[in-house]
Amino acid sequence: MSLLLRETEANFNTFDSDWRLDEAAVATQLAKERTQFLSSYRRIVSLQAWRVFLEPRISESSLAFFLESQNDALTSHVFANLGSWRSSLKALRSCIENVMFCLYYKDHSVELKLWMNGKHKLPIADFITYFEQHPQRVTVAQVDSMPRIQAEYSTLSKAVHASARGFRMTKDIKTTLLWSDSAASLGAWQSRESAVLTSLNLLLLAHYHDELLGSAESSLREAISLAIAASLYPDIKSHLGVILREP
Repeated sequence: MSLLLRETEANFNTFDSDWRLDEAAVATQLAKERTQFLSSYRRIVSLQAWRVFLEPRISESSLAFFLESQNDALTSHVFANLGSWRSSLKALRSCIENVMFCLYYKDHSVELKLWMNGKHKLPIADFITYFEQHPQRVTVAQVDSMPRIQAEYSTLSKAVHASARGFRMTKDIKTTLLWSDSAASLGAWQSRESAVLTSLNLLLLAHYHDELLGSAESSLREAISLAIAASLYPDIKSHLGVILREP
């Protein structure tokens, strides 16, 4: 074995041991923030409830996008528990994309078939434009999901493309950092996750509010209530006709 191979193996052994120890220490520290992570998990429950609701209403191929969005939200949650903040934000952006893909492709069966054959790929801006012009959009500012989604997508894109210093894991030019128990990073992630799940629930409500009127779909409405602040309930009732109650 060459000197280089021996050195890289030795370095690998050190790196492999060190990152596992560091990750365990950060995860142990972040486990003390159970209340915040419990709130996150409860917000994600709304996506499971929507998936159950959507399953008999849309094609299996369209629903697959929604399942992936749910997986993205859970991935973000787990990465946050590990202190891998930038990766957690990347997963949140993917969560937004997959919900939009689900709603778009359920209405576009031809494009869905093309996508499955690798022949349909729209820029994300085109999906946003589609939903901005969608007849189901509710443009009342208090409950309009699209400005919220655009704002969150733009913010999260800075994390994905490393175009803002505030989203870097590394803080100097000498040290790599895979995990961090930074309270500021936890708070920033929680704000982004809450805003994303609020936005997505408002988007879905706009598209399906006619099926949630009165006492209909009480379990779904209860789950939605976990993801949307109670201060929005009156506006949702006034402009969408859907009754949410604080759990």
